[in-house]
Amino acid sequence: MALQYLLPAEGDNAGIATRRLEAGETLELDDNTVTLKYPVPQGHRICISPILKGEALLSWGLSFGTAIEDIAFGDYLCNAKMREVLRARQPEDYDEQLKVNFEDKDTIVERTLPEAPSFGNNVADIVDGLTFQGFYRGESRGWGTRNYLVIIGATSRSRSAVLEAAERLQAKWPAYGNFDGVVPVVHTEGGGLDVPNNRDLLLRTLAGFATNPNSGAAILVNEHGSWLTNDEIAEQLSHLALPEAEYRVSYQMADDDGFFDSLVSECELLIPQVASFERQPAPVSGLKLGLQCGGSDAFSGVTANQVLGKAVHELIRRGGSANLAETDELIGAEQYVLQKTASRKTFERFLTVQQRFKDYATAHGHTAEGNVSGGNIYRGLYNITLKSIGAARKKDPQTYLDYVIDYAQPMRRPGYYFMDSPGNDLESIAGQVAAGANLVLFTTGNGSITNFPFVPTLKIVTTHERFQLLESDMDFDAGQVLEGESLELASERLRQLLLETASGIRSKGEHTGQYQTQIWRNAFFPNATQLIPTVTESEQRFSGVPLLVADRDDTLVRTRSKGAPMCSLVLPTSLCSGQVAEQIAAHINQGGHQPTREKAIALPHTEGCGVSGGQSEEIFRDTMIGYATHPLVKRCVFLEHGCEKTHNDYFQSALNDRGIAPGQFDWASIQLEGGISAVSQHVEKSISKPSPSTEWPQLPLHVGLTTSPGIGHDALQRLADLTHRLLSKGVGVVLAANDPLLKEAAFCDRLAIYHARPTLAYSQQSTHAGLQVMDCSTSDWLEIATGLGATGCRCLITVPTNYPYQPHRFIPTLQLSPTGQDKHFDGCLVTPEEESAEVLTEQIIDTLAGDYTPLRQAAPNVGFQISRGRFGVSL
Repeated sequence: MALQYLLPAEGDNAGIATRRLEAGETLELDDNTVTLKYPVPQGHRICISPILKGEALLSWGLSFGTAIEDIAFGDYLCNAKMREVLRARQPEDYDEQLKVNFEDKDTIVERTLPEAPSFGNNVADIVDGLTFQGFYRGESRGWGTRNYLVIIGATSRSRSAVLEAAERLQAKWPAYGNFDGVVPVVHTEGGGLDVPNNRDLLLRTLAGFATNPNSGAAILVNEHGSWLTNDEIAEQLSHLALPEAEYRVSYQMADDDGFFDSLVSECELLIPQVASFERQPAPVSGLKLGLQCGGSDAFSGVTANQVLGKAVHELIRRGGSANLAETDELIGAEQYVLQKTASRKTFERFLTVQQRFKDYATAHGHTAEGNVSGGNIYRGLYNITLKSIGAARKKDPQTYLDYVIDYAQPMRRPGYYFMDSPGNDLESIAGQVAAGANLVLFTTGNGSITNFPFVPTLKIVTTHERFQLLESDMDFDAGQVLEGESLELASERLRQLLLETASGIRSKGEHTGQYQTQIWRNAFFPNATQLIPTVTESEQRFSGVPLLVADRDDTLVRTRSKGAPMCSLVLPTSLCSGQVAEQIAAHINQGGHQPTREKAIALPHTEGCGVSGGQSEEIFRDTMIGYATHPLVKRCVFLEHGCEKTHNDYFQSALNDRGIAPGQFDWASIQLEGGISAVSQHVEKSISKPSPSTEWPQLPLHVGLTTSPGIGHDALQRLADLTHRLLSKGVGVVLAANDPLLKEAAFCDRLAIYHARPTLAYSQQSTHAGLQVMDCSTSDWLEIATGLGATGCRCLITVPTNYPYQPHRFIPTLQLSPTGQDKHFDGCLVTPEEESAEVLTEQIIDTLAGDYTPLRQAAPNVGFQISRGRFGVSL
């Protein structure tokens, strides 16, 4: 008979089901035999020895919960979260008679520390000549495993320019010899008008990216008008105390007419220098490993993390470095993590950083314990403690914790590090890369597909079955341990693979070309005068009733012409499926389909994996549904990664709650369908099907309007006239609540609106035509435009101060100059003609009707960024 369960450690009373156990199946232990009352999914836990009420449930010898009743041998162990997950995701295994028999360890008030911690250091005591083939960057920077020219966006505002520049350069200078190519690095941070709360962190991360040893040279791309200057970045680089001869960083401004020519010229100088680096034998001490996990399951701490921990320990004994991250994913594992540390100071430093993270979450109305996703629970990680004590196995029991550092703080000495970061995989990895990691080891139970642009990522899978399902995207099968392979042999296999990868053998993720970057996102900190609003206050505040009502007749606009172009939407349910969605859309658009077929659009974003709940989750949910049902979307496929909280089932339930049938959409899953290749075929087939008949409410016609500060009195009056004319023609107008227009008397007096408060929440659909005000917590154009699109706007009108913005991903974006005619803009607000407001009104109506196409067109991967509201955090 195949093994029914396993114990992580001798003496545990909770066993992990190694396969699905059916109701009625016999469970045997020594002389005890019991018939199972309920099915036990693979990875879920069962009682192996009787647990009395009030006693602890143990895995790896550590408590993760307390029995609330006597639990007998063979009983299925169930807490309240698991009961709800089974009800939602596996109803065939849910039985109303299934009882909750234990409660989670309360890690908010209870912290278990080692009784007798050992203080000491890891010793580099092995000298065996083990090497890899790397790129030497100098004594301070060390060794690279790759050799790229890296183009980095300073803020989210330069995203479009970076991606377009990289695309042009990649075509002209593909990888050759020792040159790995040109790679873009873009992110969501710093794009607003104000200095963000994460300013120092952002600067530190950008400097770390530019000087990572895998960067042969780096170009930082900025925009005029950005709050972040190139001088500030250069100053941050100077704080790294690196010899200038060891790195090459240059700067470009994205909004000059000659930008691409100057960038190409700069690359012509840099690429030969980068290509001149040659691989040479490098000591293993040159490896700096980022240790990550994502999509974890019950076997993560049994197989993959333990295999990784042993392999890393052997590298540290040879002088290498490793970086363990994800602060909230070690809550409840302090007793293990701190058993061996360098000193009492390191011991206390870890606890201080962990408490700081808890306080950070609490300040936003959340708990760090909320990190555990629905996918984690579904696959056997019942709570944060159980998840953490498995994740902590990335540190071998023999390994000492040498250093505790802040996010993106450089790893300057060999040893084992812990870095403060959220449990969100991409945000955490970015900090590790900025700290100097030149290779990422990523353990996964469900099959996470995360990759970083210029640091190779090895995906280590916990079970053989999952590895077989996703073999095209996964690198290492740690599930062989469950088949009888020793941890020692498995760790030796992993060590060999990472040395080969460090020497230039490409990872599975590098072959697919799918990668993402996300820096720890900005977070607003509430205070005594800015408290989190209650649900009741929110409902009263966002009534949906417009400040001014539009004319009821918009027939002239709706019947004018063929209508604005429709699109097919590939909608990722989390950040981890975002770039796969983009790749699928690109392949569809390049696949020789009929000219009449609408364009495929993907909307990659940063949400769905940082499980903060509350307002930010509501914003994310409403934004996704707003786009799935947008008037310009003809068909929509939801694409889940598979382990996120906001998976397909989550959105199907949310649609049902709104009276929208989920059957009107298609649903795809990267993990459940066997990886990127299989799911791509599924999505492309779904997109090619005839459009379904939609049955959600049709929204009134609206346009979004945004402006910049200081556009001038005449322009303000012209915008008031324009707004009035649009309303008179039955076209509603939506403004962001923090738009400068609402503070200008020249605009408000002319329309007789005073002290305007938001009428819509961020991304709330506008069901009443008129002048609406959408709540917004940032001044970032992309976040504002994304929210306006979700309200149902079919055209965006923006008035930048100097240079056009990145347009929305698929909603036509008219850009008007506030001062005079300019070839970069679609029109001008201030002209001698009195009838210019009428001319602009006609241009907007032409755009709505599809008779005018804005000059500045959207690019893939650009023009979509979801707000987290005032109180969203990364967990």
